[in-house]
Order: sequence, then structure tokens, then C-alpha cells
Amino acid sequence: MSIASNVIDENTKLGNARTILREKLAAWNIDYNNSDTLFELLKRWRYTDNQLSILIFYPSENECIARAEVTAGAVIKDEDNQPIEDMPVKVTCGGQSYNILTDTNGRAEVTLTVGEAGSTFSGTVTAGNQSESWTYENIKLFGMKEDDPDDSMFDIIKYPVDIELTLEPYEYDTGYNDSGLLVSKQTNSASAVFLIPKGTLAITDSGIHFKCGMVQKKTSNQGWGDAICLLNSKELVHTRDTKILELGAYAAKKGVKYSTSDHVIRDISVTTGQLTLDSKWYTFEFYYDNGYLEATIKDGSNTVFSYTGDVSESITLDSYYPAFMIYDAGGSMIFNNILIEPWTHEEE
Repeated sequence: MSIASNVIDENTKLGNARTILREKLAAWNIDYNNSDTLFELLKRWRYTDNQLSILIFYPSENECIARAEVTAGAVIKDEDNQPIEDMPVKVTCGGQSYNILTDTNGRAEVTLTVGEAGSTFSGTVTAGNQSESWTYENIKLFGMKEDDPDDSMFDIIKYPVDIELTLEPYEYDTGYNDSGLLVSKQTNSASAVFLIPKGTLAITDSGIHFKCGMVQKKTSNQGWGDAICLLNSKELVHTRDTKILELGAYAAKKGVKYSTSDHVIRDISVTTGQLTLDSKWYTFEFYYDNGYLEATIKDGSNTVFSYTGDVSESITLDSYYPAFMIYDAGGSMIFNNILIEPWTHEEE
């Protein structure tokens, strides 16, 4: 037999093998591509093992804000919970298909970019014979709505960067009558931490409504502050860098403060009387748009602090990020029931 005949014969056998594998994969409802080589099809055959652990992940609705980068994919492990490398996973989104392989940790993922505000963002992750899809309509410019937050939902900004910080779920108990995210910062008089909803880009052309439940927890008798705030920049070279507008609780006080590039904290409207520590949920809420501010702190239906006015002479925010903030010797807080959304001040 000639060399050419041998090549034709081998190609025919390979073609037949590919056809048989495709038929068997189809019988198992296992995804494959028509362009897959024999070796790629053999990798997919591993999915016929019913003892595999397949964990598909995709972005939550809170993550899917305009122009944010999010991830989708799968984690594959064997019956002994050991990661499996080189397992094929497919992610489809925006008319594109991404064929990816698991790494040494058994994880395959692709980074996707959410569309513009008002658009629909949808996709599907397929691993073997399992698939999960998502569709989020009317993508927001920014925002977050979450009753029970966890640490995966936030980007953490710290100054100094080595300050110790822990985030953990705080379960319901009779002391607080609710659950939430407990944030604890190392007690240090020259430090600050900020929790920004993950994926949030700098907001430049919208007002904001920011609301949450919060418990103040003090671990030091030194000066301290727990607040919700608008942070001008994620690039920190100082605890008060560069512009911050905040609604917070402080030692013996509560109210609205600000700081600018000189790093000095100043009062806009602050009243005496410390919030009850370690036992009460308060509702912190503010509306801000182009210098106009409405801010309240409530104990149930009872308003314990209120301010409405124009703060543009005190601070001008050309861009900002919504954030939870603990600074100076402030030790910790618990928060939940978060609502962050665009808002426009209507002139009367």
C-alpha cells in the first residue's frame, strides 16, 4: 500500500472515530463543537463520569452595571474533590462563544464586559451536559440592591494597605434581631477602609440615592467614625484622599462631614448625641445630586438626624464612588438592606 493510501486510510479511521464519539456525546447530551479534534472530543468524554462535581458560576444582577467587567465559567472536580485540568467549558454572551479549558485549579473562566445603561445582558455557561443561563434587562448605570450582603460583593480600598480588615457574615441573634455583614478594622488612628460595590465605575453624570441599615460597634474610646460616603478616588495616599462626603456616626455625634485635598475633616451639619452602640439598627440614607444633599439617620420611624441643603460651596465632586467607610479608631460596623441607585434632584 502506498504512503498516500496509508494517509487516506488513517484519516478515514480518525474521521470514523470522531463520528462515533460525537454520536456518543450527543447521546449523553454533552456539548461539543463540530470543529473539535479527536483529542478534544476525548476530553469531553470525561463528562460522562457521573461522579464529577460541576460548579457553574456567572455574574449576579448586582454585578451587572453599565460597562463593568464580570466573569463566568465553571469549576470541575473529581469524586475526591480534586481539580481536573483541561476540561472544556463554553461561555456564550453577546453573540460570541468562548471555548475555554480548566486550569490546574479546575477553574475555567472568561471576563465579559457589561453593555451600556438600558441594555440587556445575557449569556450561558455550558460544561458537559449541564448549562445555566442569565438575563438581566435594563442594565443600570450603577447600583446595588441587597438585603443580605457578603464580602464577595465589594472591592476593598485600604489606607495604609497593610491595615488589618475582616469581613464575615453576622447571623441573626436576639441582640440585633437581624443579620448582615460584619466589617472589623484594626484599631489605628491613622487609617481608613472603604467598601465599594464590586465593578462600580467612577460616577460622573448622575446623582445618587444611597440607603442601608447599620449597627455601630465601637472597639476604642479614641476618635472614630462609621459612615456611608461618596469617595472621589480609589487611589489613596492618605486616609482622607482626596475628597469625601459622608453621613456618619462618631464619638458623641452624628451627621454630615466632608474633607478635601487638604485632608482636614470638616462639619457640614453635625449634632451632639451619640447613636446607641452595639444594639440598635439605624437606617442611614442620603440623596445627592450636583451639590444638593438630603441626609437622614433614623431609629425605626424616628428621625434622629436630618439635613437638607446645598453643599457645593463645601465640596465639589466631579466623580465619585459610593462606599461604606470605617476610619481612624473606628472598630467595626454591621450593615444590611443596601439600596444604591441613580437619582435626579428635581428643582421646585
